[in-house]
Amino acid sequence: MFLRIALLLWALAAAPGNLSANSANPYRLPPEVDAKVFAALEANYVLDFAEANRILDSLDAYRDENPIIDFGRLLTEWWRLTAAVLEEDHAASAPLLRSADACLDRAEALIRAGDPTGEGHLVKGATLGLLGRWHIKNRHWMKSYFIGKKAKAALERALEINPNLKDAHAGIGIYDYFVAKLPGIVRFLAFTGQKGDPQIGLREIDIALEQGRYTLVGTKAALTLVYLRNEKDPSRALQYIDEVLTDYPTSAFLRSLRAIALYDLNRPEELAAEADLQAEMLASGAFPADRVGQVHFTRGLAHFRQMEWGPAHAAYRQAVAEGDENDPYTTWAALHMANIVDVAGNRSTAEHQYYDVEHMTNRWGTRRLAARYLDTPFDPEKHMVRLLPD
Repeated sequence: MFLRIALLLWALAAAPGNLSANSANPYRLPPEVDAKVFAALEANYVLDFAEANRILDSLDAYRDENPIIDFGRLLTEWWRLTAAVLEEDHAASAPLLRSADACLDRAEALIRAGDPTGEGHLVKGATLGLLGRWHIKNRHWMKSYFIGKKAKAALERALEINPNLKDAHAGIGIYDYFVAKLPGIVRFLAFTGQKGDPQIGLREIDIALEQGRYTLVGTKAALTLVYLRNEKDPSRALQYIDEVLTDYPTSAFLRSLRAIALYDLNRPEELAAEADLQAEMLASGAFPADRVGQVHFTRGLAHFRQMEWGPAHAAYRQAVAEGDENDPYTTWAALHMANIVDVAGNRSTAEHQYYDVEHMTNRWGTRRLAARYLDTPFDPEKHMVRLLPD
């Protein structure tokens, strides 16, 4: 999704050396800045946002000439919001939206000054891409389409200025993919006589994967969700996420995506092993302490997939007890506890619990699922095939 546009451009800031015909560094950053940018990028991958901000604070002197620094701050806010699955919470989204405005101001200033390296257009396209992604999450289909269209134009202009920015193909591909997939936009394109082809977008993304230098983590993380939610191909999703986890094995967010893929593949034994590994990482301090709910939820998920209702309920109860209200896995655990009560035949209690979940912050479709189960009792044969809703 549009998450990748952000990841690719934030990473682009890290390229060393001077601009040349085949340079991978359009920003001409000194080596010490290069190292810091990479360090901030990797801090975001493992959800150490305080460290990412500390590093970015040390780069303030470069902000006027390199709007990529402001974009780094925006990306940190995006990772914070995405990892907590809070994109549909407007209060929680406010810092991200403010950061996006500041980032666009910096990018436009560089564009007005001539933008010799294409950085201004790249940052503008990346920022608009993130905003488009945010509108997708909030189901503002048409707004996401028009913002995404502007993002694509900016990224294409960046490539005109510097064709070596192969990473820009990732953001362009994501736009092309989603205009062919999003509800409402498909009807709009049909009405205007345009056609959308998601495979064109995926081929564009492949250019970034094959020739880009800085997009791999963001692109593969985003493709994981594409293949989980849109393409319904969890095997391909697992392939991408395992490749990224080779380099970032302690990323709690990436490991949560792996658990979703294992669930959809119906591999409960591997899911149980994943839960054990996450528990070890939590105990050793490799996982942030606030991901305790995720660890218990993952353990419950392994039992849930095998319809071992008692152990699943116990693990979910721990997730609710030890997680806080901002923990998405607390919400998911509450939903699955209601499912288990439903299976046991206690429909009245289940309905009350679904009602509670329906009034919690929406986390990857939990509100829509709760509404579905209020209308139709949870049926393991029908409703356990995929973890996330369509």
